[in-house]
Amino acid sequence: MLSRLVHSYMTILVAVANDAVSEEVLDTAVKLGEAFDAELYVVHLLDDHLADAEAKRVRDMLRDRLADETVVATVALEHVGRSNAREGTRIGQELLEVAADVDITHIVMGHEPKGLRGRLASGDAAFSVVDAASVPVTIVPNTGA
Repeated sequence: MLSRLVHSYMTILVAVANDAVSEEVLDTAVKLGEAFDAELYVVHLLDDHLADAEAKRVRDMLRDRLADETVVATVALEHVGRSNAREGTRIGQELLEVAADVDITHIVMGHEPKGLRGRLASGDAAFSVVDAASVPVTIVPNTGA
């Protein structure tokens, strides 16, 4: 009974993007949610320049994808603010702010290797989240499958 009480307060932040690893990120988060009896808070970060129609399409697609799952999932769209930070670093900072605002107990996100040049140019969201997170982080790699 005690373990059930502990797990019932978990909320997993699930960070998805328009990339090849997002489907595996969602699958991993659903499995963790089921295993820990945790709710999912699925967030897709959007640049401010994206049209409302595109944001609605992304939100509806995520809701449809999660509708038949056995875990409770809330889908949110967050607009990425402007800063002088490199894009990946800025995204990582935004995810950590969302995690603090929503009282997240675990983070699940994807990672697509960029190589050294790409990391130097734009930063790496996964690295910046792992480096600064105060909760466990599960990184789902792009296996290319």
